[in-house]
This record gives sequence, C-alpha cells and structure tokens, in this order.
Amino acid sequence: MTRTSVLIVGGGLVGLSAALMLQYHGVDFVLVERRTGASVLPRSRGVHIRSVEMFRQLGIEDRVQEVAATALKAGAFGGARHGRNLIDSEALDLKNIHKMGLGLDPSPSNFCFCPQVLLEPVLADIARERGGDLRFGTELTEFGAGPDGVTATIGGEQIEVGYLLAADGSGSPIRTKLGITGWTLPPTHKYLNAFARADLTELVTGRTFSQCDIANELVRGMILAKNNTDEWSFHLEYDDAPPQNVLEQIHAAIGKDDVDVEILASSTWDTRVHVADEYRRGRVFLAGDAAHQHAPWGGYGANTGIADVHNLTWKLAMVLKGHAAPELLDTYEPERRPRAVLAAQQARIRTDFFARYGIETPSNAADVAQQIDTGSIMSRYNYTDEGYVDALTGQVGTRLPHVELPDGRSTLDLCGPEYVVIAGPDAPDFADKVPVHRISNGMEWAGLLADGALLVRPDQHVAARSDAGLTPGTMTSYLP
Repeated sequence: MTRTSVLIVGGGLVGLSAALMLQYHGVDFVLVERRTGASVLPRSRGVHIRSVEMFRQLGIEDRVQEVAATALKAGAFGGARHGRNLIDSEALDLKNIHKMGLGLDPSPSNFCFCPQVLLEPVLADIARERGGDLRFGTELTEFGAGPDGVTATIGGEQIEVGYLLAADGSGSPIRTKLGITGWTLPPTHKYLNAFARADLTELVTGRTFSQCDIANELVRGMILAKNNTDEWSFHLEYDDAPPQNVLEQIHAAIGKDDVDVEILASSTWDTRVHVADEYRRGRVFLAGDAAHQHAPWGGYGANTGIADVHNLTWKLAMVLKGHAAPELLDTYEPERRPRAVLAAQQARIRTDFFARYGIETPSNAADVAQQIDTGSIMSRYNYTDEGYVDALTGQVGTRLPHVELPDGRSTLDLCGPEYVVIAGPDAPDFADKVPVHRISNGMEWAGLLADGALLVRPDQHVAARSDAGLTPGTMTSYLP
C-alpha cells in the first residue's frame, strides 16, 4: 500500500500551490486530479501581489512572470469600458483606481496578469521537476479518516496518508461527504462563460481593457480580455436557463455580426456565496473553493485560496516532523476563515460594475462607501484580531514589512522555511534557538531600536516583538 504524508485532492491553482509549498517544506505528498489536464477556461486572471510574494518564497516568481508575459499580445492589463456593445463602449474614468490599493503596499513583487489556463500548467511542471507525485486523470473515490490517519482509494489504488487536503472545488465532494455546512448567500446573477476565439484586434486597438460591461436589447453581460487580440471570455447573463443563441449574443455584445467566432469552451456560474463553517474535520482540511466560494469581483477567490495553503502547509510540516504539537493545526480555521468572509463581503459589494472600480453613482453609493482597498484584504490583514492594519510596521500577526536590504534582497526573502529572528545590530543573541538575520542598518521600519528583534513565522507573519516580551529566554514560549 502506498503511504505518504499528505494527499491533495484537486489540481487547480490551490492544489498545485499546496504541492509546491509542501515541497518547499520537505513534506512528501500525492496530488490527484480527475481532469487529465488544466482547465481550458481562463477563469482567474489576476495574481495579486501577495500571491506573487508567496511564489517568490518558493523560488518560482520568475517562472510565473515569464509565462504571464506571454498572455497579453496587445495592450496592458487594466482599463474598463461600458456601453451597448464593444464598438460603442466608452472607457471608464479610473482616476480613483488607486483607492483599490493595487500596488500601494511596499513589496519586492509585482501584480501578475496570468490567466489560470496558463498558470496551472507551469505550476504543475515545476512541481514535477521537483519530484512531485502528481496524478492527473485520477479520482478520489473513497476515503475514511481516523484518529491516526486517512485511508483513501484513488484510481483503484488504496493509499494511507497522514492528512487529506481538499482543494476539490466549489462542489467539493469531500466537504459534502463530511456534511460540513456553511454561511451562504443566494446568487445575484447567473452567467454562461463562453471562452471564444475572435479576432477583435482592430476593434480594440488603442482601447484595450480588462472588462467591458455590455447591455442592450439582446444581451447583458461582460467581455473579459485574455490576450487583448483574439481570445476573449464572454460572460452572458441569463435569468432562468443558459442562452441557446450564444453566437447571436456574442455578436450583439461585439456590435458586429460578421466577426468569425469559435467557441472553445463554456461553463455556467453564478455569484452565490458559500463559506464553510468548518475548515477542518479531524485529519481533513478544506482550502480554496472547497472552503469558500463567491463572485470573482476583485479577484479574491483563487488568491485567498493560495493564501489558505500558505498558512496551512508550514503547520502541517512542523507537526509531521514532530517540531510542533498537533494543536498547531487548530489555528488554521480561525486565521483563514475570517479572511474568506471578508473577501466574500467585499466581492459582494462590487457586484455593480461601476462600484467594482470605485465609481460612485446614486444606486451604488452605499456599497462604494463600504469598500476597503485590496491591500487591506490581501496583504495587511492581522491574524491576531481578524482585522487589518493601515500600514505594515511589524505588528504581531501581520505580514513582515518589505524593506530593501543593502544587498538588494527584501526582508521577506529572509523568511522560511522555519521560524527566523530578524534583529538589529545590537540585539541579543538568539542564534541557538532559530536562524537569526541581523539588519545592519537597523529596525526603525518596525518601530524598534538597534537592539530590537522580530520573531517571524515560516509564512512571513510576525509572531513576536522584542518590545512586547520577546527575549532569548522567552522565545520558546512563542514557538509552537
């Protein structure tokens, strides 16, 4: 019988990220995905800065940015349009786009436009190059979890694992079998997502966009760019049943009926909200869409899922290696579930197209007033109080601030795969406890003097500060 430490079920962005993170922490795993390859639908397109920072920690940031560079054939990512159809559409005035917080928080990384259809294969390739056991075209058909492990049947083979990580999507059969309930809100909109090849280069030259909102007598919905030339996603809104006249609606959305359109793939989706009440049931953990589902407005879905497994994998590694008690795993749900609820709430109040871009109108003013910026949702959250901070200054529970070091590296590059101390030049000696990185030019960026120090978790979050109890003698009390 095959035995491994972790079984990952689901080979999408979250499952593949979990695989790479377990490799980073030296944990063996098997990943199974019932699909034979990556989804052909672009789906998620924006990789938030915080996610790119996580890929940087894994040493794959350059590979991800390289594949992203192949995505856009014309024009840059960004911009939004609105009108009866694409031809007649007008650009939105995005002068207040900075309020969304994209790129405002100091970081060594940059936002990455990389459709899921391009990103998934490169993550799978890297995981295989690093020796990962990835089994596409293989389905989990049965599992049973006990106090000492999980027995599962995958592709007709029985396997014993320490823990099962369910990244098996919004319909999660694993969550369903466990009977885990959730916080739900009904959908506000239903869409058919038709991914199509249509050469619109001439129509969008000089007026490229990320999203174009369309409303006329025949069609309501959006056009989303994949490469800003000949690959587009048409999200066609419907009330009761998906439209049968898909090509007619696509032509109406474009504003020309003589454009050659080839539909490459399609699927239906809606804007319902579901956040699981439990992220853990014994030795089974939920992550990504299996744990939380909501509208894509703001791009919080996949990015929240990547952050889920960034939080969980180092904890699994410490427990599996005997460096921490199993109770460490109990911190996963209380740290991550509030982030999913916040992301779902913020996506919900971006349902209106203009609200999505922070443009206030009489009908959306209440929603715009409730919006918080992307940095608060994705980078400046605080695990100690379920809230977020206005600026990262090394507060306990927050992501370590990015500061460029004299050698050109970032403070974030000093973190992981274990706990580390980041200390000023005059700080006491912590070296016999965990790795120590001394910052020659001081710790003022964290509000500390030259003798100050921070204890930082493997996921780049601050665990303790020297002005709040951290000393060489007390440090073990802050370790799991």
